[in-house]
Amino acid sequence: MNDKVGTAFRLWDGDIHGKNTEVIINKKLVQDWFGGDWSEASKVSISLKTDGGRTIVNLVHKNIPDNEVKSIDDGWNRYYFGEIKKYLEK
Repeated sequence: MNDKVGTAFRLWDGDIHGKNTEVIINKKLVQDWFGGDWSEASKVSISLKTDGGRTIVNLVHKNIPDNEVKSIDDGWNRYYFGEIKKYLEK
């Protein structure tokens, strides 16, 4: 994945795919996500803000099909933010 608007991406062997719709380096990433047979894209927005010596991460993921919400939520926690937290706590 790169930092260019319009760039397509594939995650988890293509189970999730989409494109970057907004990129502000070191501040914000917005993507359209598709998974399975979703008829519409879900919107992922990740914003970064510094606060003293800390970085605050704000994740908003909208328009997820009802039957996928738990799986997506678990995935964010388990594979992304949980792993980042473990790494930073070493």
